[in-house]
Amino acid sequence: MLEGHTYSVNNVAWSPDGRTLASGGAALQLWDVSSGEQLAVLEGHTSGVYSVAWSPDGRTLASGSTDRTVRLWDPASGEQLVMLEGHASWVRSVAWSPDGRMLASGGGWSDDMIRLWGLPHN
Repeated sequence: MLEGHTYSVNNVAWSPDGRTLASGGAALQLWDVSSGEQLAVLEGHTSGVYSVAWSPDGRTLASGSTDRTVRLWDPASGEQLVMLEGHASWVRSVAWSPDGRMLASGGGWSDDMIRLWGLPHN
């Protein structure tokens, strides 16, 4: 059991190697699956995290939030790499393309649209 969220857990996603779990709730958190230990709390979103997704190579984590942003993270360092803005409401979902060069994000409430973000190849 992984404990440490202070509010509901909205989304979880396995890393491609199966060793780390990312979870979104009041904060974005990373967990070591084998030990159950919290590895990091990734700080940057100003409100709840509703969606998390690992890039296919596992080197980048995407998160979508009620703060209307999509953020990209380096899970190894915990550093925020990019903040993507453009949604008029909550970002309720994020998903990577199979090649990791694009990210899709889905808005909620008054936004009701999917945005496609072209990203540089790592």
